[in-house]
Amino acid sequence: MLSNRDRVWSWGLCMDLKTLEKSILSLDDYPIDDWNPKICEGVEFYIDSDANWFFNDSKIDRPAMVKLFSKLVKYEDGQYFAVTPVEKIPIKVEKEIFSIIDYKQEDNHYFFQTNTEEWVKLSEKNKLTVEMVDNQPYPKIKLKNDIFALLSRNVFYKVIAESKQDGMSMYLESDGKFFYLN
Repeated sequence: MLSNRDRVWSWGLCMDLKTLEKSILSLDDYPIDDWNPKICEGVEFYIDSDANWFFNDSKIDRPAMVKLFSKLVKYEDGQYFAVTPVEKIPIKVEKEIFSIIDYKQEDNHYFFQTNTEEWVKLSEKNKLTVEMVDNQPYPKIKLKNDIFALLSRNVFYKVIAESKQDGMSMYLESDGKFFYLN
């Protein structure tokens, strides 16, 4: 049985870890472009087609951990890595790092929600493009340099349903720009 002193210490430690996790997740931009550690051998991240994360073949089920790791992604020499000041772990990606799971329209702007619960405004900086891959539309939004989010099929069909038409072309208007869907 824990003494009162041990209970307070255990509770304090838990609280500190939770506080630490919240403060880490609130950091938007890590200076990952400045970090160039050596590659860690024998470990690997994998992101499947639904943007589920795996570490050494074990699924990462904690959304907070996926969100943290997703902030550490760097694209370098045609490959993705999770980078810290002391580690660089390869990431194999089946489709894209992120998935778009929802969207909303406010005023004349569209906002898209990633699977890590972050919102991105459709804009010149964060463009929506639709390519054809295996005769299927492949709609994705640029989040930052070489990092994209694939729109889920459900979100893409909803976006198409409310898109505007210009002759044979469908588009969304956001941030004063047109983003064509076909």
